[in-house]
Amino acid sequence: MGKIYRARHLALDRLVCLKVLKPALLKDPTIVGRFEREALAASRLNHPNSIQVLDFGRNETNGAFYIVMEHVQGKDLRAVLRDEWPVPEERLCQIMAQVLAALAEAHAHNVIHRDLKPENVMLEQRRNQADFVKVLDFGIAKILDSDLPPLTRSDVVCGTPQYMAPEQATGARLDGRCDLYAVGIMLYQLATGHLPFDGASAMDILTRQVHEPPVPPRKKQPNAPISAAMEALILRVLSKDPALRPQTAEEFRQLLLAIPARNDAGRRQGTDTATPARGTLPRAAAELVAADARSAPRWLWWSIAGAAAAVATVVLLRTFG
Repeated sequence: MGKIYRARHLALDRLVCLKVLKPALLKDPTIVGRFEREALAASRLNHPNSIQVLDFGRNETNGAFYIVMEHVQGKDLRAVLRDEWPVPEERLCQIMAQVLAALAEAHAHNVIHRDLKPENVMLEQRRNQADFVKVLDFGIAKILDSDLPPLTRSDVVCGTPQYMAPEQATGARLDGRCDLYAVGIMLYQLATGHLPFDGASAMDILTRQVHEPPVPPRKKQPNAPISAAMEALILRVLSKDPALRPQTAEEFRQLLLAIPARNDAGRRQGTDTATPARGTLPRAAAELVAADARSAPRWLWWSIAGAAAAVATVVLLRTFG
């Protein structure tokens, strides 16, 4: 659908990300509407863990739409899974608690993300805080109180199948609990090195999301450092019935942050789990790391002119869509 560039905002003299929609797609009202919806959804949010939109407009030269966002220097959770698994549980709790803080802000402003996955969560290493989270890509976000027409038919589902809640997979009415389910999927994946539901096709994956219970994380990956408290929370969040999950992002966040304290108590009683050494990674996890490394995106140097009057573009980060 387009490309994302690292750029410099000339007026502000700061690095930014410039997301540009392909001019060839300007005649598609659904794609243009989705691009506009992303800018509108993200601009509603004013939270340190959500990506900040600085500008949105249309290039006067070729008519291409663009979004100017803050530049985030770091790695996404897909790279963390590839390079740093197993992730210590306390670190995992701190990372995902920030994701949930961003979601709490979004849900308070009637914005549902609908496409949370590791690629859409970035980690920055800041001077006063390691693993500072930014939630990205509100491209298919749903704005509950918007007067804008829907972008998809009622019988069409949006999202990434591996991270879609059962109600999302079946086209049912959605609320913020579908985002919490996606966070549960990411927790499961980061804890075990595996997705709870996968398959040969999107339909196969969605069928499993709707009908199959997940294999408990500690059974899926017996050698991983997963506490009983973490396993119980993950399984609760992955309930097929939204009413059985935590009901808000803040409730989920508080439950997640309580896990390290419970684990400390368990350690004092001699019942904790230890992080295995990297050399003892299970074979399945090692294969996952190797496969993901082969598909890692490459950075390409690029230059364009006139995408936005106040922006000078220097490097293409990646394509999207």
